[in-house]
Amino acid sequence: MSACGAARVEVSLPASGRGASARPARVSLVGEDGSVEELLVPAQVGRRLVSSLGGSRVACPADRARELVRSATEAGARERVESLVGRRDYCAAELSRKLLDSGYPRDVVDERVGRAVAAGLVDDARYARSFARSKAAAGWGRSRIERELELRGVSREVASEAVDDEAGDAGERERALSLAARRPLTGRNDVQRIARFLCGRGFAPGLAFDVAREVAGD
Repeated sequence: MSACGAARVEVSLPASGRGASARPARVSLVGEDGSVEELLVPAQVGRRLVSSLGGSRVACPADRARELVRSATEAGARERVESLVGRRDYCAAELSRKLLDSGYPRDVVDERVGRAVAAGLVDDARYARSFARSKAAAGWGRSRIERELELRGVSREVASEAVDDEAGDAGERERALSLAARRPLTGRNDVQRIARFLCGRGFAPGLAFDVAREVAGD
């Protein structure tokens, strides 16, 4: 590339080996006056930038260098989104956290996740229904499922609707009874012990004690 009005661009990729992809690459824009602007970018972006520049140490106009960094960042974020959603379902907030944790800037993350939502690749309601169905089958109670969905960034309204659809009150008692019946009875504080277990699984206290009394024969 032309060195006219140039800055020197240096890209330092993380050393290869275990965990290398999780470590950032360092991009240094060195001005003619010796000033240095340093940027930390995801390793994937650093590799793209080296490919675009044709090397890891190249003379390049500063504005052009920033354009290439931006382009590589957007392309890397797009590939990261496609890779993640190709493996399993994500809600929008969870996907955003994944990209931010990988080192992508907030504005790029918001744009890429927004596009994924618009394209139907990411759907909070679909994600919540799948999560609720899976956790209900694993013996989780309603409140725990809703709480975990909210912790993952699903809105309370969407989480509640998903639980209504996939793990509603109609099957809540049966799930609690099934779990409680597997607990051994010792004859000592069985009701309290089983109820505590069910509450820890996310079942409402009233239901937990009712089921515990039934199983313990009180």
